[in-house]
Amino acid sequence: MKEIYEASSGMGEVSESTLKFSGKGKIKNNNLFTSISKAFGLFFASQMVSMILITVYLVHTNFTKEETAEGVGYNFSLGMSEIFSTNSILILLLSEIFMIAIFVLYARFKDNLSLQSLGFVRKNMPVSYLAGGAGAALSMLVLALICKATGAMVFTHDAANVPLLILFAVGFVIQGLAEEVMCRGYLIAHITRRYSVKTAVIASSILFALLHAFNPSGISFLALINLFLFGVFASLMFLYSENIWLCAGFHTVWNFVQGNVIGVPVSGIPIPSIFKMNANENMSIINGGVFGLEGGIPVTVILVTGCVILYFLIKRKDR
Repeated sequence: MKEIYEASSGMGEVSESTLKFSGKGKIKNNNLFTSISKAFGLFFASQMVSMILITVYLVHTNFTKEETAEGVGYNFSLGMSEIFSTNSILILLLSEIFMIAIFVLYARFKDNLSLQSLGFVRKNMPVSYLAGGAGAALSMLVLALICKATGAMVFTHDAANVPLLILFAVGFVIQGLAEEVMCRGYLIAHITRRYSVKTAVIASSILFALLHAFNPSGISFLALINLFLFGVFASLMFLYSENIWLCAGFHTVWNFVQGNVIGVPVSGIPIPSIFKMNANENMSIINGGVFGLEGGIPVTVILVTGCVILYFLIKRKDR
């Protein structure tokens, strides 16, 4: 695998600074455990910022002051519906901008990684992002048609809240880029300073899957396999395009169309949507159950197919 992804003399900025790290600029103490631990630490640091913002919002909206016969009373009521409310999810998505900032700043000034090595390359930026988004939209269309044709899901139309959809679109743009910067840009650049590209792809994909294992509901073994495959697929997009934009565009539109358009839970999290989806409980192997499409076999097929196609595209590009 390493031979396929090793950079040739004609490859661009990301290949030069990231893919060739396995052959130069190695750090003696930069073992795999250290790389993953750093990524975990930076991730949880960014999530602390998100949790603080969400906590402030929940306290503000659920802490009430009441006049009683004995005087002034205070009441604080908080349930799962408030914690995973639409506004809480929006705050979480939008606050992922802190994840981008933390990873970029740490990589740049602590690990001495260039922005190019993280995938922030100007060349073909809009084309790559739009191509990734188009691929994700097509994939979701195919998945929705499969679910409809097999009776795994029934879709009904609902009135769209356009301002809310715009906010979620912005949120998923930020969230998609943040997760790609962490799992593709930072980890692949960091791990390949000492190990092969194959090791970097596998390690970053495992971490990506494990991070989603803490989502609120519906996680299954098949869902974890699909999340790992998504990580591999996104890594191959990163390596093939030599930028962060292709996989970020795919990730963003994958989540937005899945959640806000066809109404399927995004990795177990329900999202306000244009269409409403009623899943056939007896066909969870197709529709993924309460976890959403990522818990079903059709996603497995699409991701494996995408990985195979990208593998041979990279191989042909190297030739």
